[in-house]
Amino acid sequence: MKDRNLEIEWNVAGKLPEGADNAAHIGVAGAVTGILSDMLVVAGGANFPKEMPWDGGTKAYSKEVYLYTKGQNNEFILSNTQSFEDSVAYAANVSFDNSIYSIGGERNGKATSDVYRYFIENKSFKRVQLPSLPLSLTNGAAVQVGGDLYFVGGENADLVSNKIYRLHLSAGGGEWEEFFEMPKPLTHMVVASDAKDNIYIIGGRKRNTNAKSDMYNEVYSINVDSKKVELLDTLPEALAAGTGGYANGNLIVIGGDNAQTFHRVEELIGAINLESDESKKAELITKKNDIQRAHSGFSPNVWYYNLEERTWKASNQIKGASPVTTTAIIHKNLIVIPSGEVRAGVRTDQILMGKIK
Repeated sequence: MKDRNLEIEWNVAGKLPEGADNAAHIGVAGAVTGILSDMLVVAGGANFPKEMPWDGGTKAYSKEVYLYTKGQNNEFILSNTQSFEDSVAYAANVSFDNSIYSIGGERNGKATSDVYRYFIENKSFKRVQLPSLPLSLTNGAAVQVGGDLYFVGGENADLVSNKIYRLHLSAGGGEWEEFFEMPKPLTHMVVASDAKDNIYIIGGRKRNTNAKSDMYNEVYSINVDSKKVELLDTLPEALAAGTGGYANGNLIVIGGDNAQTFHRVEELIGAINLESDESKKAELITKKNDIQRAHSGFSPNVWYYNLEERTWKASNQIKGASPVTTTAIIHKNLIVIPSGEVRAGVRTDQILMGKIK
């Protein structure tokens, strides 16, 4: 696609199903998702069904699977709802060979090392367990290159990882191995593969205790054969928690958090943790909660990087709610982004679709 702009036509192609009271679904973040034989799967994920976290709300983990078929106009039509035998959220998802590979994530607020392959058999969503990660990690990313799975970054209560782990799927019963040490620890980045021999790591962040997270705009290319690292042109803005992937020679980054609100909240959380005066602490908590309630949403920008031209350009912005902490599924000439978080603590029921022109 050299010397040609990448245009994406965005629309809402479906929604998560209404509840028994005909109320709109509140949505989920971090669902296990992918497309299997033209059927969209949205399973698990997390939300706040009663109150926002700053009002004392508790995060709930969904135990439902939604299966959608694609209509004649590329809309997604709910075909079936099943019980999810898991309750995982924020796992890294990658789909290929009619399977969804789900790596890490969290259950009830704790990171897990579990790895599963999900598939559809006799119209039912099923899974088999694969070798576990060397340690429990959530908020990482995954790609497939040459039949191998790669898991990048992630975090748990003790650390933010700078490792890339690899699993040889063809080995049959093999274990994850440490493949590479990244220049810095990372979570919430976009990771893509050209399906040949390169992994691309885009943006992301690293949390810091009682301080603002480090936000990144760096873009790295790692060759899986030589392990050669190349620093590509930086993103136009530092971003984390967005979605994206690879299509037609382009790296695509969709939405994301530029941390303008996030950093203000982090600074206040740090101040709250260090404040010993209870009245001052209460004032800081009120200020933090007010900022979170007033969250205006995430970036609607869509950036793409043509690997031949070596330059970042803007594509069509997302219209409406821009979701983060979800997965972009690039299937043929379509980008599908199910549900996700659209403001602090708030999810969306939309299934967003972008048609690549």
